[in-house]
Amino acid sequence: MTATAQTASAVPSTVPALEVKDLVVRYGRGRRARKDVPAVDGVSFDIAPGETLGVVGESGSGKSTIGKAVLGLQAPSAGTVKLNGQDITSLSLKQRSRVVADLRVVFQDPYSSLNPSRTIGQTLVEPLRLMGIRGADALGRARAGLESVGLPGDAVDRYPSQFSGGQRQRVAIARALVCEPKVVVLDEPVSALDLSTQAQVLNLLADLRDQRGLAFLFIAHDLGVVRFLAQRTVVLYRGQVMETGPVDAVSSAPRHPYTVALTAAAPVPRPAEQAARRQAREAAGFGVAGAAQPSATGCPFVPRCPLSTDLCADQRPPLRLVDANLAACHHAERVPAL
Repeated sequence: MTATAQTASAVPSTVPALEVKDLVVRYGRGRRARKDVPAVDGVSFDIAPGETLGVVGESGSGKSTIGKAVLGLQAPSAGTVKLNGQDITSLSLKQRSRVVADLRVVFQDPYSSLNPSRTIGQTLVEPLRLMGIRGADALGRARAGLESVGLPGDAVDRYPSQFSGGQRQRVAIARALVCEPKVVVLDEPVSALDLSTQAQVLNLLADLRDQRGLAFLFIAHDLGVVRFLAQRTVVLYRGQVMETGPVDAVSSAPRHPYTVALTAAAPVPRPAEQAARRQAREAAGFGVAGAAQPSATGCPFVPRCPLSTDLCADQRPPLRLVDANLAACHHAERVPAL
């Protein structure tokens, strides 16, 4: 049973707002690209309206590449991307302009994602112009967009340098939502913010999602942050799905060794608990990232996994249902509890 099939059975009457199936992304061209390990290797998931799917993994896991493929910034090598049931995988940039209003993005860095030479109003009006909305109507929607994220409407006349990092990210959220999209890609939207501002922005995103029925693809490296906002999560390692399922189940009772290692490595505010986690991780025998090259045919986590066997090195494990989660592990039943 695949992650897509599990979701479809849970919400049979709803067309997914976003559906990604068997996505493969290879960088480079020609024979070398075909030989290299794909940045994304056969990833499938879907997101219902009003739902947040968290995509989590270490640096280099392929999570941002998935976001780029969804947004049309990176051409997929194989697989499909559907937006509200429409296949947008191979649409040109000109063709994508017709659906741009339904698919928007909030980037990681609020400082570099806004043009410092343009007023906030000019920034928010720009995507509306592509929809044919201009003049007073566009400015009115820009003011309303700012107010919806907790900023004053008269901020349209200010410049990005007049705002804090958290306020700039609110502006970026307003820019994404001013077109009234159905799907928003959130690429590490709070990782550049301090902890208190992170909480405020995450609460804002949750409120906006619930009020508008938005579908969020939430990309992050911290499973704790994903747990705050998402209903389901996909755990990636070297471009492959290691585990997926309800975020609470994946966080509290992971069935893949990599998810255990990722959870144990997540920072916690209590030093004693952090030390205990580190000792437990070391005692379990998890290797460090980049310690060895993964198997070309089997599970990519083999060089770091204390449970690995010859079977793991020879055969890529399929996603299979183990308790409440889908895990790509031959020995999922032996995975130790956190």
